[in-house]
Amino acid sequence: MDVIRRGDLYTPEQYSKVLAQERRKIIEIKKERRIHSRTFSFLFENRETVLNQINEMIYVENVHDDKEIDHLLDTYNKLIPDKNELSITMFIEISDEKTLMKEMPRLVGIEDSVYLIFDDQELKCMPEEGRSTDTLESTLQYLKVKFSMNDAEKFRNSKNAFLSTKHKNYSESAQIPKSLLDNLQREIY
Repeated sequence: MDVIRRGDLYTPEQYSKVLAQERRKIIEIKKERRIHSRTFSFLFENRETVLNQINEMIYVENVHDDKEIDHLLDTYNKLIPDKNELSITMFIEISDEKTLMKEMPRLVGIEDSVYLIFDDQELKCMPEEGRSTDTLESTLQYLKVKFSMNDAEKFRNSKNAFLSTKHKNYSESAQIPKSLLDNLQREIY
């Protein structure tokens, strides 16, 4: 894993000077790395998306404290995929607040119900440890797909892949477009 270090980060003052350029760049990157189902979107994280998230946090919160920066690095470096791994941020895309509040109890356990499906394989996405509770408290979830060597080889050779939710209240699929699938297949090593 190519972790992000302090030297990779902007200060809030430096970032303010490149903000527009960095945001345009990351919007394009994320557009290519995000897929959608009816209720959810899934962002396949990489070093660039995570670096941007840390820089945005430092800028928005005007962070200068070394301990706080170390905490951000420790927290967000975990989102960078490791060897034979994909890292996914799952977003619940219910924009109406009233509907969202009504649906949140029905979404409990959704983070344990996501699968990567390709060819004849089905791999369960593993949620971030310690985040699951009896009540769903967040509209985003961090997931990892860990491949065995055999699964990684099959994934690299697959022609189609989907992320699917297999939840009692939400059963949906989103196909991974060919261009993104090609990129993800190259990123699995």
